[in-house]
Amino acid sequence: MVPLRLLLAALSVGWVAALEDPGKPAPTAEQEFEVPEAGATGGGAADRALTSGEANGSLVEEWDRTMDGFVPELLLTFPLAARSDEFFFEDVPEGPPPLIRGGFFAAASEETSSVEFSITDPKGKVVYKKDDAAEGLFQVLAETPGTYTFCVSNHKWMQEKMVTFAVGKGKEPHLQSEHLTSMEDHVKSIERTLMDIQTESTYLWIRQKSHMKAVESIHNRVLAFCVVEFLILIGLSGFQVYYIKGLLSDRRIL
Repeated sequence: MVPLRLLLAALSVGWVAALEDPGKPAPTAEQEFEVPEAGATGGGAADRALTSGEANGSLVEEWDRTMDGFVPELLLTFPLAARSDEFFFEDVPEGPPPLIRGGFFAAASEETSSVEFSITDPKGKVVYKKDDAAEGLFQVLAETPGTYTFCVSNHKWMQEKMVTFAVGKGKEPHLQSEHLTSMEDHVKSIERTLMDIQTESTYLWIRQKSHMKAVESIHNRVLAFCVVEFLILIGLSGFQVYYIKGLLSDRRIL
C-alpha cells in the first residue's frame, strides 16, 4: 500500500526531527555527576519504546481497517508554533457526496505531543473533533457542497510541534491479483464462447431441419389431396357428359 508507506515515512521523519531538537538545554553539573538508580534509565526507555510501538501498531491496524484505497491529495509535514493554529481547506462540488478521509500525527521533544484537530462544514458546523490527541484518522461524508475547513491547533505556551497531515477524497480500489486476467483465462473464455456458438448453431440447425420436414410433409399431403380432388372432378365431369349425351340420344324421351 504505497500511500500508507508514504504517510508512515513522513510520520517517522517528523518524529525524528522533533526528537532531535537542537534547542534542548545543556545538562547542569549536578545532572552530569548524578548517579541514576539501577534500571531507571533503561526502564523509562523501554516504557517509551513500548508505548510508541503500541501506538504505531494501533494506527496501522486502524489504517488497514478504515483507509483501504486511500490516495492523499495533500500530504505534508509542517512545524506548528506554540499558541497557533493551522488551517487547510477542501472544496466539495455539488453532486454525489464524496467521502473525505485522512489523518494527522503530532510529535514534539517531550513525551506529550497532543494537538486539537477539528473539521467544519460549509455551514460552520463541526462534523469531526478530536481534542488532546497525538494522532488520529478521520472519515467524513461531505453531504453539504462547499468548502470544508480543517484546523490543527497547538495550545501549548512554549512547545512547538511537528505535525503531519494527509487528506483526500473518494475511495480508489487497489489493483489486486483478481483484477488481472491471464492469457490462459482469455483462452478459456474464448473456448467457452466458441462452444456456446457451436451448441447454439447445432440446436438451431436441428430445429430448422425439423421444421423443414414438417413443411415438406404438409406440402406432400396437400399435393396428394389436390391430385385426388382433380381426379374426382374429372370423373364427375365425364359422368355428367356421358349422362347428358345419353339423355339427348334417347328418342323416347323426346
